[in-house]
Amino acid sequence: MKKLIYIPCALLVVSFASCKKDYTCTCTGTGSTTAQVTTIVEVDKAAAKANCVSYTESDGTDTYVYTCDLAD
Repeated sequence: MKKLIYIPCALLVVSFASCKKDYTCTCTGTGSTTAQVTTIVEVDKAAAKANCVSYTESDGTDTYVYTCDLAD
């Protein structure tokens, strides 16, 4: 009888597991007409957010600000 309880418990745990899927990170920069699009493959949403961050770049005279957004 105790063994029959393990099966529903295991199914319940699996149902709460986070889903891994592909996410798209789109970064647009100041003064740029095109966006940089990166696909983040087979990760959960927290990992995708951690890898899709805004940043700044400088070439010595100008500073460019890139704003990144995460999409499913």
